[in-house]
Amino acid sequence: MPEQLKQIDVLVVDDNAMNRKLAEKIIGEDYSVVSVDAGQKALEFLETCEPKLILLDFHMPGMDGVETMEKIRENPAWSKIPVIILTADSAPETEKEFFVMGAADFIVKPFVPMTVKSRIGRMIELYGLRRDLESKLEEKSKLLEKVSLNSILAIANTIDAKDAYTSGHSVRVAKCSEEIAKRLGWSEEEVRNIYHIGLLHDIGKIGVPDSILNKPSRLSDEEFVQIKKHPVIGSEILKNIRMIPGVTDGVLYHHERYDGKGYPFGLAGEDIPLCARIIAIADAYDAMTSNRIYRAKLPDIRVVSEFERCAGTQFDPHLAYIFIQMLNEGFHIPPEARREGDRTAKEQWNIADDNGTLLSRVLSEYGSGKNALDSLTSLHNRGYGEKAIDEILSEGRKGALLLLDLDDFKNVNDTYGHLMGDKVLKLLASALSSEVEDKDVVCRLGGDEFVVFFADDTDKEKIEARCHKVMDIFAKSLRDIGCGDVTHVSAGIALCPTDGKTFSTLYSNADKALYYVKENGKNACSFFRGVQAGKRAKKPDNMDLDHIRHILEGKLDESKGLFKVPYEEFANLYSYLSRCVKRKGQMVQTLLFTLGSEGVDLDNSVYEDAMSTLEVAAAYSLRMVDVGCRYSSLQYIVILVDTNMENGRMVADRVINQFYKIYSGTSVTLSYDIQTMVVNA
Repeated sequence: MPEQLKQIDVLVVDDNAMNRKLAEKIIGEDYSVVSVDAGQKALEFLETCEPKLILLDFHMPGMDGVETMEKIRENPAWSKIPVIILTADSAPETEKEFFVMGAADFIVKPFVPMTVKSRIGRMIELYGLRRDLESKLEEKSKLLEKVSLNSILAIANTIDAKDAYTSGHSVRVAKCSEEIAKRLGWSEEEVRNIYHIGLLHDIGKIGVPDSILNKPSRLSDEEFVQIKKHPVIGSEILKNIRMIPGVTDGVLYHHERYDGKGYPFGLAGEDIPLCARIIAIADAYDAMTSNRIYRAKLPDIRVVSEFERCAGTQFDPHLAYIFIQMLNEGFHIPPEARREGDRTAKEQWNIADDNGTLLSRVLSEYGSGKNALDSLTSLHNRGYGEKAIDEILSEGRKGALLLLDLDDFKNVNDTYGHLMGDKVLKLLASALSSEVEDKDVVCRLGGDEFVVFFADDTDKEKIEARCHKVMDIFAKSLRDIGCGDVTHVSAGIALCPTDGKTFSTLYSNADKALYYVKENGKNACSFFRGVQAGKRAKKPDNMDLDHIRHILEGKLDESKGLFKVPYEEFANLYSYLSRCVKRKGQMVQTLLFTLGSEGVDLDNSVYEDAMSTLEVAAAYSLRMVDVGCRYSSLQYIVILVDTNMENGRMVADRVINQFYKIYSGTSVTLSYDIQTMVVNA
């Protein structure tokens, strides 16, 4: 389809000239209209023009409405244009057939002008809302992916920095791959793509110990097994990056050999993706022409002879021939690339620092324990904190474990949004960091829970004073950003050895003390007393369907309650419903999808990723007449007009199935609630 299409509001497809003229007269008062007399002509028209709505006659000679509808839905460029069927048959069986076909609505002939105007107006309004939502989703997806890519490139820089002898390796491989692709006649976009794959090809080495990467002598068989894991690790890190087509192939297979003797899978010949075969040559060339700890770089004539010798065994013979030609013509990597490493990548992707969400996650999952940092607060994560505290306790040392939790933190996200929620978490992390000493341990467990271990300190009065100091610093920080008393800190404290001698025991008892605080006013700290028991207080739920029903049924003309929701899309949806229901009483099914977790605390970034996936799942699953948007940080609302409870549950199942089909995480759960609302004008 051409990039720039002429736009009109309505395309009318009807073989009856009188019906076409009548439709043009009724609709033409408010919208731009074009009419054609056959299904084939409608398809030809769609090649050059994009309407916001199609009115399609059901019974036509030649290509009838059913076949025309099938052709429209088969074409991805047209499939989302809403179609209203024109028919003289209003039987329930026929109506059902229309919706099975994928029609958004139907209009019975002879036309009633007010009915036609009303239904067309509503459908075009829905079309605009849906297009706007899809556009925002696409923009957000691209932004999130770019942020992830920035972090990944930062990881690539981190890998190169592990070994002074390979500094700048990634950018040299990228430049070499880029030049081979140009010789193959690839497009500008394809050349740019292979360059990015080259930058990221060794990202999996984040999971290989430095002692192996920097070993000056021959690797043992066990060490080589560790090295051979890096392609698989790299492909796992990059599996959700769609901005670079083929990136996982290039990373996963760049150590395969043309003769099938490579790793990790022993692929051979053209079973190895082309991008990986290119990366393999560029990678080998840089290894040959760089100084290594165990040898000096090879002279140019030796490099050429190695590629001649290995063509057809290690390397694709055709690509090797092209590369030998490049070398004979004087190809070399610019010196500035060797000196400056990935400076070009940093500038191109605007990498600000190495503390991005994905970077910290990858360092935590694949890097050494000392780099196991929480992505948001830069404190140590739970795994590191638990291990460090257990090491202190194993030495027979005393101390105090503080389990801290933000009171009513979900209200912060729901009222002020995720950005403010993240800022509040960072403020608490900063307050904790200001009060710990070098011998102490502080970490974020996940969500809004933090642990501090005051090593060698069991003086209750002193510990309580330090805890209150953290609370005071945090409270002042909240006032400084204008949040006042939106949240506070509660803390439970367990002492070693009195209350336990391992992390798990101390944590369990501190948790019971924290529960006591939660049940008795919050915003305080308490020591474990040996009799405290019970489960943690349940955190308050987000706004639910009862509140939504109150808004929609009783206060459609008032903003009270509505604008507590920090997502402007809900205001648009509310505005649409206000206008829609004033025309006549309608039955509305309201679905509220809620994200949760299976008994574990998850980072906000995990929920944000899941919410983005839920938005996409909803966009793909809903009918043209349905609308949906975010309602809170963990909730998504869908409004189904003129449908029953059974159909509402079918829509909900479709959304949930699509969500689990495309969501790559494992800890997040998705549930829904549904209510029927009869909204009167």
